Amino acid sequence: MRVLLVSDFFPPVRGGLETHVDDLAAELSARGHDVHVATQTPDATPTAPSVQVHVVTTLSSAVIRHERADRPFHPPLPDPRAHAALRALVSRLRPDVVHAHSWLGASLPHRHRPPVVLTAHDYALICQLHTLLRTTGERCAGPSVRACVPCGARRHGVARSVALAAATSAGRRTLPVDRVLTLSEHVASTLRPYLGVPVEAAGGFVRAEPGPVVDVPLPPLPSAPFVMYAGDPGRHKGFDVLLALWAAAEVPAPLVVATTKPLAAAPAGDVTVVTLTREQMAAAWRRAAVAAVPSLWDEPYGMVAVEALTAGTPVVASRTGALPELVTDGVDGLLVPPGDRGALAVALTNLVTDADRRTAFGAAALRNAQRFSAESVVPRIEASYRAAMERAA
Repeated sequence: MRVLLVSDFFPPVRGGLETHVDDLAAELSARGHDVHVATQTPDATPTAPSVQVHVVTTLSSAVIRHERADRPFHPPLPDPRAHAALRALVSRLRPDVVHAHSWLGASLPHRHRPPVVLTAHDYALICQLHTLLRTTGERCAGPSVRACVPCGARRHGVARSVALAAATSAGRRTLPVDRVLTLSEHVASTLRPYLGVPVEAAGGFVRAEPGPVVDVPLPPLPSAPFVMYAGDPGRHKGFDVLLALWAAAEVPAPLVVATTKPLAAAPAGDVTVVTLTREQMAAAWRRAAVAAVPSLWDEPYGMVAVEALTAGTPVVASRTGALPELVTDGVDGLLVPPGDRGALAVALTNLVTDADRRTAFGAAALRNAQRFSAESVVPRIEASYRAAMERAA
């Protein structure tokens, strides 16, 4: 079938969503589909040469600046310029199905369109911050004008918060979507009460590299067993809690932080900060003794945990969101209460100082890694395409 993937951003922009879309495009192409990608990223570079990219620009990005220059703004409602571009693209390509991954999907045509599947990678359909975590640090029970406007105002200002809250509410009701996928059952169950279309958890996957595993050159890493944290160094990820442990020397091991974002300040203690390519990240996970995923928010999936587990590295994660769906407590990792600094320190110390337990957990992770493979997940996505096409017919 001909598939059009629609995503605000695409590699070389780095993030879990962008990597997922790129990997999905490559896997679908390898399975014989004609794959196209529509994105706002001007220099989009797909992993698979057979995937064709179509750049879409928005009028909104010329008026409203995003906090990062490589991420042009698209509102939760249709953008006139993007709508015209996508309508023309759909008319020309005539895809069998469109698979949207972000608010750029709001600009898809409503009439004379193919079936549309949307993957909700987080809580953007019901939360202007995408996190369901209030700016005060409290968890949010769900959208409401009384809660959303003052929460968003602390970050965006009152005027923009009012506009985003209203647009988010209207956007999820008017999205031209026939079916919604999520990466976890946690997100699926959270979104179902607010959506009028089928919602199902398809899962996420790590794309296997062809050929034998090869360790690529890495920047200098500690020689002793080390704990590794990767991804966004944001407060909602529990990064501050983790750094506090090393500032107080509460875990007897070095910490490696792999991130593409600059840190607000140089961390105290035995902490090494590195920037890694995707290939280096996989090699670093194989070197790490333990992966730390100390999220405070209801993590919608946790690709970092999946990458570590598929590398055979045990994970210490917060018992929140979708993380308990990924990490089996006492089998391939340990789960701790979110924000509990003492419990996090104990769990990390127990694993980093017990080589036999780490080996057992790592072996269990590798035995169960098939559930995170493309061979397990992509057929479920294809089945959703067929279901959306049958429903549209």
